[in-house]
Amino acid sequence: MKKNKYKKETLDSIKFIGILIAIFIVFKLVFAFIPPFNDYSVFAIQTDSMDPIIAVGDIVIVKEINSEDIEVGDIMAFSVDITGDGEDDVVVHYIAEIDTFNDELVFNTKPHVSDLQDSWTIEERDLIGIYKYQVNGIGKVLLFAQSWVGIVFILVDIIIISIAYDMLFGKINKNKKKKDIEEISNE
Repeated sequence: MKKNKYKKETLDSIKFIGILIAIFIVFKLVFAFIPPFNDYSVFAIQTDSMDPIIAVGDIVIVKEINSEDIEVGDIMAFSVDITGDGEDDVVVHYIAEIDTFNDELVFNTKPHVSDLQDSWTIEERDLIGIYKYQVNGIGKVLLFAQSWVGIVFILVDIIIISIAYDMLFGKINKNKKKKDIEEISNE
């Protein structure tokens, strides 16, 4: 009898985790493919280069923009290989200068913490979007949740919560079912 109880609890936990994963996938698809949501991108800030305007751990929401509409002083998100490892990183900095090279706009950027311009030059194809909003502090949680330690921690928490829920409220449901069965058999 106990074996079936644990099997049912395990299946319920797996269903619960599956529902959470399905909800996550639906949100990702909505924000990736459905206008106007797909015009926005969300990034967690990992460095203090824009502090105190945008702090480490803040979430920044940026919106796609036509490159001709960008002005000096705008805060932009863009892709650039900062580390030299061949992979682009997302950076959020001010636009310091706008020039033209081979009939294409190029941008020089700078952080808030320094008056020196960044060592890279951004081309139109590197632009992601213009800063629109920020949510303070939530990025630390999201960055942790994306790490392998965070994923394991969240999964263990979900399993513990679902087991505790079953232990606390499972007896109530069993008693209710038992009463319902007794009422039906008494009729």
